[in-house]
Amino acid sequence: MLVPAILHEEQLKKNYAKAICDDHYKFYMATSYRNFTPDVKNSDWNTIQRVSIDKDGNVIGFMSAEINRDSKVIDRFGLLNFTKAINLIFAQDLIKFIRELRDRYDASKFEFMAFVGGEAEQMYRKFIGKHGGNIVGTMKRTSKLIDGKYYDATMFEIMREDMNF
Repeated sequence: MLVPAILHEEQLKKNYAKAICDDHYKFYMATSYRNFTPDVKNSDWNTIQRVSIDKDGNVIGFMSAEINRDSKVIDRFGLLNFTKAINLIFAQDLIKFIRELRDRYDASKFEFMAFVGGEAEQMYRKFIGKHGGNIVGTMKRTSKLIDGKYYDATMFEIMREDMNF
């Protein structure tokens, strides 16, 4: 079930801090330092934040994106699956989140990036292959992560007219 993040802020903060301390999630922060607490917004004017809830009421994922209200471009996606494994509920909620961004917020375009070799890049490549979109290109050595290494990033985009989901 997909709900506004603010409704489960305490559990989100706990799960988020635990995840950020785990090297499995090193690609999420996109920096060489860690912010252990998510900045849960009290409005969705600039940032839309949702949590994925399992059947027992546990927070199993966090999703956020920013919107430019003039251009209707959605970017700066943040997706965290706290279960580390493929999770059907999280995957279904992710599709709901993207549809909400498209329909409720009238998205004209999605722009997103992922680090080369990370799980997100593989997922995004599959997603645009199935649902439309383009690989814009690869930015070399775009970020130094917590492990002290520099990583390239792949840029993706999906135009509204190409969104077939």
